[in-house]
Amino acid sequence: MVKPYKNHTQAARQDFYFRAFLQKTYLLKKYILLFISFISFLSCKNSEKATNIELTEFRTAIDSLYHAKIPSDGPGAAVLVSYQGNMLIGKGFGARNVEINEPVTPSTNFRIASVSKQFTALCILKLMDEGKLSLQDSVQKFLPYAIFKNMTIEQLINHTSGLPSFDDYFLNHWDRNQIVENKDVLNWLLTNPKLDFKPGEGWEYSNTAYLMLAIIVEEASGMEFSAYAKKYVFQPLGMDSTNYYSLADPIYIPERAFCYEQDSTGKYEKMDGFFMNGILGDGAVYTSINDYYQYDVALRKKKFLSETTQELLYKPSSIQNKNGDVRNYAMGWRVTDTAAYHTGGWLGANAFVIRYSNKPLTVGIFMNTNTLFTSGLVDETLRLTQAYLIENNQ
Repeated sequence: MVKPYKNHTQAARQDFYFRAFLQKTYLLKKYILLFISFISFLSCKNSEKATNIELTEFRTAIDSLYHAKIPSDGPGAAVLVSYQGNMLIGKGFGARNVEINEPVTPSTNFRIASVSKQFTALCILKLMDEGKLSLQDSVQKFLPYAIFKNMTIEQLINHTSGLPSFDDYFLNHWDRNQIVENKDVLNWLLTNPKLDFKPGEGWEYSNTAYLMLAIIVEEASGMEFSAYAKKYVFQPLGMDSTNYYSLADPIYIPERAFCYEQDSTGKYEKMDGFFMNGILGDGAVYTSINDYYQYDVALRKKKFLSETTQELLYKPSSIQNKNGDVRNYAMGWRVTDTAAYHTGGWLGANAFVIRYSNKPLTVGIFMNTNTLFTSGLVDETLRLTQAYLIENNQ
């Protein structure tokens, strides 16, 4: 069992890594800007960079790319390319446990950080189909506190609630011998910290909001959040090894990929004991590319949700307009005209998924370190995938 760090040296390292993570989060936002342009590039069938490759060559090219970027004895990655319901690529590289050099496989379960938000949103949509809530319900229906006045469930999902970030408070005013849980963030909100803006009058990416969504799932269902997700979302979608994981109430994760970051000497250090790893909803899903493939196939059959609710999944629900940079957000997904996608970043974990709406293509990359978005792996994987599809007139 992974336990929280106890001594002062480890606490200082926590600060260093987390503040570095916040800086990387800022850089990730800049990456998303570039990536949106890249999606448009991939939508064009006449890409100058496309090379003529068939399936065997495609798989060889992916192997070469990942072997060049990922050392066999360091933290690794798993990559999924699914087209027309077929897993074209499903492979692991590097190690899920660096200390004993256990390899990553397609069934290795990775922490997928904010890619988890789509599953929190699915829990809400499933409850909506069950008649237990509505997206337009007041948050106060389930959480009857002043800070949630005039705030709807949909605004929590689409980042227009105005709820402030909890990071600074828990970094600076919390006993790190105690694991932070959702209830602790709720208790902090009950002190009425200032909203970033009035509900519905702005847009700010909000992890806090997704923690509150997890609590609403509990209030509406009468079940613990992770148990509801397991029974009513993961298992029906064929994701038998997928779970939400809280360090405050740890469970066994089969074939778990531990999370690593490099220190100044180049040594890999585990990040799994971070004291904020008890929160659920904004992240904290562990899943494999095998399970994610099953999920993608099931969702594309459009039988998990009602027809009306299914239509909401990728429908833009809010618009972020920052200095002319316009982005749309749906039910736990960023969306464009041709794709739904999400990135994820946490201490020692990166994840990326994209599901195209103009073709039956899904790509996912999970990594148990923090270098996915600086390695070029996302862009190169998508470029090679597009080259293969062009060659085969897809």
